[in-house]
Amino acid sequence: MVSARRFPALAVTGFGLATSLGFEAADNWRRLLAGESEIREHPRDRFLPPLALPVRLGAAIDREQLAERIHAAVPRQIWNTSAEVCHLWLLVALEALAQAGLGAGQTAHDPARIGIFVGTGGGPVHFIEREYANIYTAEKPFQRDVSRMGVPKYMASSLSAQLSLATGFRGPAVTVNTACSSGATALLAAMDAIRIGRIDCAVAGGADMPLSGTTLKGFANLGALSTRNDLGALASRPFDAERDGFVLGEGAAALVLERPERAVARGAPARARFLGGAASAEAHNLLAQKEDGSEILHCLRLALADAGIEPGAVRHVYTHGTGTPINDRCEALALNTLVPHRPTISATKALLGHTIGAAAAIDAVLAVHTLETGQAVPIAHVRTPDPACGLKFARSGAAPDGDADDFGGTALRGGPGIRGGAVLVNSFAFGGHNAALIFAAPDALEGAS
Repeated sequence: MVSARRFPALAVTGFGLATSLGFEAADNWRRLLAGESEIREHPRDRFLPPLALPVRLGAAIDREQLAERIHAAVPRQIWNTSAEVCHLWLLVALEALAQAGLGAGQTAHDPARIGIFVGTGGGPVHFIEREYANIYTAEKPFQRDVSRMGVPKYMASSLSAQLSLATGFRGPAVTVNTACSSGATALLAAMDAIRIGRIDCAVAGGADMPLSGTTLKGFANLGALSTRNDLGALASRPFDAERDGFVLGEGAAALVLERPERAVARGAPARARFLGGAASAEAHNLLAQKEDGSEILHCLRLALADAGIEPGAVRHVYTHGTGTPINDRCEALALNTLVPHRPTISATKALLGHTIGAAAAIDAVLAVHTLETGQAVPIAHVRTPDPACGLKFARSGAAPDGDADDFGGTALRGGPGIRGGAVLVNSFAFGGHNAALIFAAPDALEGAS
């Protein structure tokens, strides 16, 4: 059953993805299906300023490859005036645009009607940290140690601004911050701008590179991070009974969203449909969700209503799944109420770490892959499923109606069962910033179009 709604679905015509596993969406998908991870312990001297770090685990982007790729992708005046997190965002956005047939020299849309929406939780934290280290450790006057391009590099708004300069797009160029749900918020903002007719097309997503010493120390002081340095890649264990926190990761993702009639007119095939979504504020606690999951449930119900679908249409969920004891339990409570048929779930932070503002955008790209292939990223590192969560995990060979205790494995193979329904992407953040996104295959759920 499909409920009434006001707006048609948007076409997803391209996407780009970069994580610690690689710089192209296809490579990331292949390695994630195989359950691979680059989470590892980093040496103490990697971070500035030097800090006593109780937690040194993380999934980092390869800095040398990042530099090589950005130098080849954009002019010097762009990469030389922007920080690394901006470089990462530019790469995924350009990959998404090229895939959508909107790369350099392609003018299918009026540039004034293409928008840019990017979410980031921390912005250029590495650059800011290095600048402060220069100030407080330099022997010469600190004014000579601060970069002449310091201001444009530490502006979080540079992520959207630099992409507009690189592409010539003159629609709204917006950088948003709702902590860990920033990527989802950016996608929702882009959706709204297209729906109300302000623009015809948008490139939207998120980017974050939070593996800095101060960020690690700050999250560790809050008790949010896994302290199991000895476990390496196995330390991130969403929904496991012995989970003890998340591991930070770095990444970025972008999707090209268009009015479906515009995509058809220019011959651009839709990779998926963005049915809708929702955002809400818990107004409860700065650092934690309501423990009964009621505010998460409220947001998810709003998303289903906006998408025009009933809960039974949800066949798979890319969970927020941080691996913190309270967060996972709250999310599970909400899901078990919303979708009692228990669709299979993924928790990508087990392999990629928590990429903060990029997390939901990354999962959105993976949701598109899931709808295209009928496969989903596995639940990794779950050894003892938390009985308080009671979720059904993705594993190799498990169909959506399989054993509710299935876990581990390499990849879910749901086939038409997934492709014929909807995929839900969850994102919940400090500050009570909740968000949810819903995607479907181009030919699925036609009644929701």
